[in-house]
Order: sequence, then structure tokens, then C-alpha cells
Amino acid sequence: MLTLLACGTGMVLGLYFSVLILIPFSLLAVGASIFSSWCTGHSLSPSSNDMLFSIVSGQAGYMLGLTAREAYGRVLARFNTTLFPR
Repeated sequence: MLTLLACGTGMVLGLYFSVLILIPFSLLAVGASIFSSWCTGHSLSPSSNDMLFSIVSGQAGYMLGLTAREAYGRVLARFNTTLFPR
């Protein structure tokens, strides 16, 4: 679940921000992984696979958001001209 959430968040960040947002996002993903491990009753140090999967998933989502920037802009422009005529 955390992996899918990281991917979706990465896509949104890729649409609006530059590549420097990946540094705090990666730290946030590690913190979320530790918190998730603590909430489920495991030790405070989750397995490295959990942290790695959430970081890689977030970065993959960021790349998907980067590639969708142009198409997203076209969709927004299309909706702005047809739904709200001036």
C-alpha cells in the first residue's frame, strides 16, 4: 500500500515540481516506512526492501509525472476552452 501511495505522490510531484523535490520526498518515504513498520507492531527498523521499494516507486512515479506534463497541459487547456467559454 505504501508503494502505491509513493508512486501516486511521485506522479503529482512530477507534474508540478523540479527534480530537487526528490530529496525531501525520499526522506519522507523513509520516515513513512519506519512509521508504518512501527504501527504494525514490528521493530522500528523496517527491512531495507520496504524502504527501497517505496523510494524507487516514488521516483518512478515522478518520471511518469514528468512525461505526462505536456499531455496534462493540453488536457487542461482543452477543458478551459470548452467548459468555460468567455
